[in-house]
Amino acid sequence: MAECPPHVCKPLSAGTVRKIHFVISGALAAAVRWEWIGTNPAAEAKKPKQAPPQPLPPTSDEGSRILAAAWEQDFAWGMLIWLKMVTGARRGELLALRWHDLHPDQGVLEIRRNFTHRNGKAREKDTKTHQMRRISLDPGTVELLGTHRLNYQEQLAALGAAFDESAFVFSYEADHRRPCNPDGVSHRYAEMCTRLGIKSHLHTLRHYSATELISSGVDIRTVAGRLGHGGGGTTTLRVYAAWVAESDRQAANVLADRLPKPDFSERQTEST
Repeated sequence: MAECPPHVCKPLSAGTVRKIHFVISGALAAAVRWEWIGTNPAAEAKKPKQAPPQPLPPTSDEGSRILAAAWEQDFAWGMLIWLKMVTGARRGELLALRWHDLHPDQGVLEIRRNFTHRNGKAREKDTKTHQMRRISLDPGTVELLGTHRLNYQEQLAALGAAFDESAFVFSYEADHRRPCNPDGVSHRYAEMCTRLGIKSHLHTLRHYSATELISSGVDIRTVAGRLGHGGGGTTTLRVYAAWVAESDRQAANVLADRLPKPDFSERQTEST
């Protein structure tokens, strides 16, 4: 009879408990609809509170240093980091981009898929919200993507191959038939930041994009749309509440500065 070796039991995290409760509650809710049971006992269960998110994006200065270091390595790597910062797209969404997803004449990028590589298996699937979204691009980004495309076409010319609109935008292969490995991209970014003395991982660039937009006064619904958040901005408000409050203070100052104030100099003259 095998005995359990000595160990210290660790409780499940609050997030894991909430996920388990979600699954069980959904199953029991279906049982109620099918009249197998009278009530859903999971509805009475007390779930652990969800810890408030605490994103830690790079500062504006750190973002500039990170981007400068990426451009120094090579153009394609700099282009990937640039696009991550200006769009706030998820890692897998950018790696799943194909050339036909870019519309430079409209200044638009379409996010349709998500690329994953787990347990040695690579596959493309729907986005996290299962919805396609279109992200507007500034003229500078469109120009950079045009240069990135020209570099790809030069690589193909050296191979004697024709341009393929279905090829991936970011790849370590000359013909761009396969996208970059997601974990490899994250490790490369982490190593670059370590050399810069900056504590950051690739996902924080998504936070960087969101916080910079909010701090600049962009409305929450627009930010949520660019990030691909569901709920019409509810998730964005919950995650970036601190930056929303700061943006609200800036809005108050902007509005107050535009309104006329009473002239107290006349009152002071009369009192004297």
